[in-house]
Amino acid sequence: MSLDDIRKVREEKLEKIRRTGADPYPAGTRRTHEIGEVLENFDSFIDGRKPLVLVGRIMAKREHGGSLFVDFVDGSGQLQAYLKKDVLAEDFDFFQLTSDIGDFYEFSGIPFRTKKGEPTLEIKGFKILAKSLLPLP
Repeated sequence: MSLDDIRKVREEKLEKIRRTGADPYPAGTRRTHEIGEVLENFDSFIDGRKPLVLVGRIMAKREHGGSLFVDFVDGSGQLQAYLKKDVLAEDFDFFQLTSDIGDFYEFSGIPFRTKKGEPTLEIKGFKILAKSLLPLP
């Protein structure tokens, strides 16, 4: 697929986002912590079961049945997000259809460790912060 074709597909996704009334380039975010801070004190965040709002750029997406794992980064670290279709319903499908590697998102959710011990954020909500129109280099 050429860069022009990729850009065209991503511009179509951008239009889908705009048709919902969402702003694909909002001026602000409700971020509560940086990823590095969360990773440094991850067990205390798990014990508190307090919702977090994190911001980052999507670097990878992996489907697993009715769920989706997303790796996202900010300037301080990388974390895995866990999106469940039964929790997010229609928003889950919308995220799958419109998100791409390189997009910036705000994720809100509860921290936990997977069975393999991977620090993860179980997503309860999300908001796009910037739609990437070209793939990462």
